[in-house]
Amino acid sequence: MYYQQPYRNVTEKKSSRTVTVTGEQTIDARPDMAVAQIGAVTSDKELTEAQRMNTEISSAILNSFKQNGIAEKDIQTSTYQIYPQYDYQDGKQLFKGYEVRQVFSVNIRNIEKIGEVIDDAVQSGANIIERVQFAIAEPGIFYQQALTEAYADAFEKAQVLAASSGMTLSPAPLEINEDTSIPMIPGPGKAFVLAAESTAPVQPGEIGITARLTVKYKLM
Repeated sequence: MYYQQPYRNVTEKKSSRTVTVTGEQTIDARPDMAVAQIGAVTSDKELTEAQRMNTEISSAILNSFKQNGIAEKDIQTSTYQIYPQYDYQDGKQLFKGYEVRQVFSVNIRNIEKIGEVIDDAVQSGANIIERVQFAIAEPGIFYQQALTEAYADAFEKAQVLAASSGMTLSPAPLEINEDTSIPMIPGPGKAFVLAAESTAPVQPGEIGITARLTVKYKLM
């Protein structure tokens, strides 16, 4: 009685080899909208007066937005705060009054009107221009393009590695893993702080939208 050694197909063993590559692509897109933080801060010894003044100015700011064609859905109160104010004299805390701060987050979909929107708001009493951040209304279109080119990049790398090792690459991927840790649109690092003293040309530049994925192929 004897035991037969299992037969191993050399070709089968060779075909189980794989290669894993990373593909990446960045598409530069011109922003087509902006998000601005605009508002007013008022102060008075009486809280009711500070609130009244803020309400009056904020109403005028809102009206300036509407005059510039900004829809109500694109205007949101992002901050409303009340702070007691104090002076310090001879180590003593002396009550000074109240500060009321209200800031609106405004989506400006006509990017050519950014300067005009800010100027009109300032003329209406706005004294807070925190930042203007450029964005893309439909980033998914550019991301899909970046994703397609990232896959092409991965496939090209896999072909080079397969040829270099004297093997043939199976074009059908075994696995595709998308790197979702990359934000589709960069965060506040792409924001621009603007001086709102007068209308001036605003250069939004471009925003890079990056796609990255890892692809596993079979080698034959």
